[in-house]
Amino acid sequence: MLNHNHFRAALAAFSIATLAASPAHAEVKKFMSMCGGSPQGLQLCPHYQVALHAPDGWQEDEAAGKKNRLQIVVPKGKTFGDAPALIYFKVSLRQKDRSIEDFIKLSHEHWMKSVPDAKIVRLGEVERTNGKPAFMSYRFDNPSKPQQAAEIVSYGFDADTDGNDFVLMVVMTGHEKKALDQADQPYKALLRAH
Repeated sequence: MLNHNHFRAALAAFSIATLAASPAHAEVKKFMSMCGGSPQGLQLCPHYQVALHAPDGWQEDEAAGKKNRLQIVVPKGKTFGDAPALIYFKVSLRQKDRSIEDFIKLSHEHWMKSVPDAKIVRLGEVERTNGKPAFMSYRFDNPSKPQQAAEIVSYGFDADTDGNDFVLMVVMTGHEKKALDQADQPYKALLRAH
């Protein structure tokens, strides 16, 4: 079972770097929600989602996704709390003039600051069937994070029909490598479709 606090800590580390993308059009949805307070009162914060198509044998855990402002996909019959492996999408608005390579470098630097014993290895690219640029994938081994001991993180570009640019970060995470190996084909199918 994944530890929710560890998951949120990992998400925060990756979210710090959510700043890059490239033009290609997708069905990116934009939302505003209350996200905390300031001396003047509550403020609105944006978050984004793709038109998600779960792979065969998987389903979206909408309750966990709403709570974490992500899109979370789990094996059918499982939830965020009990899935041996899960996949989540983080969609972020691009910072102009930042390449995907710069985004990845910054994201990895932030992760290494929070998990100094992590090992990150580039796996290559996953081509997309929709003609958009390929996802760039990396394997993370995190010995000091037993609930996230193994992760695959893939980065890709996208845009919406209004011309806003985004970066997609698609993460497959689990507490052991075997769970990721079993989820590898659905994960790659999800990448190819988005």
